[in-house]
Amino acid sequence: AFVTITVNPQPTAKAGEDKTLCIGASAEIGEAAQAGFTYNWQPTNGLDDATKANPTASPTSTTQYILTVSGSGGCTASDTVLVTIGTIKAIVSNDTSICEGASARLFASGGAKYEWSPSVGLDNPFIATPTASPTSTTKYKVLVSSGTCIDSNFVTVTILPPPNANAGEDKSICIGESTQIGTPAEAGNSYSWSPSTGLSSPTASQTIASPATTTTYTLTVTNPAGCVKSDE
Repeated sequence: AFVTITVNPQPTAKAGEDKTLCIGASAEIGEAAQAGFTYNWQPTNGLDDATKANPTASPTSTTQYILTVSGSGGCTASDTVLVTIGTIKAIVSNDTSICEGASARLFASGGAKYEWSPSVGLDNPFIATPTASPTSTTKYKVLVSSGTCIDSNFVTVTILPPPNANAGEDKSICIGESTQIGTPAEAGNSYSWSPSTGLSSPTASQTIASPATTTTYTLTVTNPAGCVKSDE
C-alpha cells in the first residue's frame, strides 16, 4: 500500500520596515506579491486595500498592522509593521558671531535626518552638527526630517570684521636714538608689541622704540569681540 504526502510551499510574510508619518501623509507597506498566495491585513483602517501584498497606509493614529499570508493546504505566515503618526519640530542653536577665518559648530535636533543649505562653508551639510566656516555672514537653513515628517529652521553665522592693525611705516635711526612707531588707538581695542625689547610701552598702540640693533616689531591688535589682526 502507498500513501502520498503533499508538502505545500511555506509562504513568507514581509510587512516591511516600520514607518513614521505625519498626519495626512501615506506610505506603502509590505512587499510585492508572490503568485499563489493570498494576503490579509488587520486592522483594515487606513489601508487602500487590505487584501494587497503592499497596500498604501494612511492611518490617523499610530497603528500596528498584521500581515497574514496564506498558501495552499492552509499554510500561513505572519509579520507586523508599525506605522507611527507624529509631529516633528526642528530645534537649532542660537545665531552666532565669529571672527573672520574662524569657525563655529552648528547644532540641530528633533529628527532622524538633516540637510543644511547653502552648503558653502560647511564641512558636512548632512549631519546634525556641522562645522561652519563661511567667509561672509550667512543664514543657514536646516531641513529636519523623520519619515515623511519635515520641518525647517534657521541659524545665522555673522562674520565680525577684524580690527585695524597698523604698525606704521618702517623707520631708520642711529644708535642711541629713538622713534615713535604705531598709530593712534581705537576705542575698545587692546594692543601688544613683539618683541618688547627697546619699547617704552609694549601694550600701547603707539610707543617709543629705542632698539640697540635693527629690529622688526609686530603689532597685534585684539578688538572687543576677540578678533585679532597683526602688522609689522
